[in-house]
Amino acid sequence: MTQVYEIVQSVLFQFGLAFALSPLVNTALKKWKALLQGRQGPPYLQGYYDLLKYFRKETVVSDQTSALFLATPVINFVCIGAVSLLIPTFVAPQVFAPIGGILVMVYLLGLARFFMAAAALEPGGGFCSMGSSREMMIATLIEPVLLLALFTFAKLTNTQQLLALPSALSSQGLFLYTPAYALAALALFVVSLAEMGRVPFDNPETHYELTMIHEGMLLEYSGKPLGLMFWSAWTKQFLILSLLANILFPFHMATSANIAALALALLAFIGKLIAVGLIIVIVETAIAKMRLFRVKEVLGASLILAVLALIFSVEQSGGLPK
Repeated sequence: MTQVYEIVQSVLFQFGLAFALSPLVNTALKKWKALLQGRQGPPYLQGYYDLLKYFRKETVVSDQTSALFLATPVINFVCIGAVSLLIPTFVAPQVFAPIGGILVMVYLLGLARFFMAAAALEPGGGFCSMGSSREMMIATLIEPVLLLALFTFAKLTNTQQLLALPSALSSQGLFLYTPAYALAALALFVVSLAEMGRVPFDNPETHYELTMIHEGMLLEYSGKPLGLMFWSAWTKQFLILSLLANILFPFHMATSANIAALALALLAFIGKLIAVGLIIVIVETAIAKMRLFRVKEVLGASLILAVLALIFSVEQSGGLPK
C-alpha cells in the first residue's frame, strides 16, 4: 500500500510540476528575449491567460476530418505527460527509474510528433501539410542526434535511466568534463533548440505561414484542442529545458524527502533553468532564423559532434553502454 501511495504521489507531483510551470517558463523566455531587444514583452502570467482564453472558446472542426483530428491533442497531452515522469527536475522519483530509459523518452516524443503530423494532414490545408512534411523532415535529423548524445552520457555514467543521469554525472566531479562530455553537451544543446522549435530552426512567435513548422500544423485547430496542443508544446519545452539544465549543471538534486534538501534543490533547479533559458534567449537574439534548407546542415554537423562524442566515450572507458 505504501508503494502504491508513493507511485501516485510521484505521478501527481511530476505531472503537476511540469504542466503548471510550463506556461510561466514559456512566457519568461518571451519576456527575456523582448527585454534584450529593447521591447517590453508580455506579462509573466500571459501563458495562463492564453490557456483560459483557448479553453473558453468554441471548437470548430472541419467536416473533412476524422476522429483522429480531435483525438490527437489528447494523445499528445498524454505522451508529454508520460515523458514528464521520466525526466528529472529538482527531484528524481525512483519509482519510475526501471522504465525511464532513453529509448522510452525518444519513442514517446516521436509518437506525439507522428500523431501531430498525421492530424495536420486531415483538413487538407496546404499550410498544415507543409508544416507536417517539414516537421517530419526535421524529426529524421533530430532523433539520431538526440539518441547519440544521450547514449554518450549513458556510456559516461553506465546508466540509461534518465532519472539517474544527473546524480551519476555529479558523482564524477571534475573528471566529468572530458571531450566526450563537451561534444555531447554541445550536440544536445543544438538538437534541443530544434526539438523545442526555437530560433534558428523555427520561430514559435511567427505568424507567417510560409516559414511555419510546428505552428503550421496547428492552423486548423481552435478552442480547447488548440489549448491542449499549445499546453503540450510548452510542457515539452519545459521538460527539455529541465533535461538540459540537469545535464549541463548536474548538482544539487534532492536525494531525500527532507524539507531543507528539497528547498535547496528547488532553488538550484530554478537557477539552472534561468541559466539555460538565458543562454537560449541570447542565442536567439544573436542569430537569425535560418533558411529551411540550411537546417539539415546544422543538424548534420551536430550529428557529427554526437558521433565523435560517443566514439570518445567508448575509447575513454571501453565497451558499449549497458
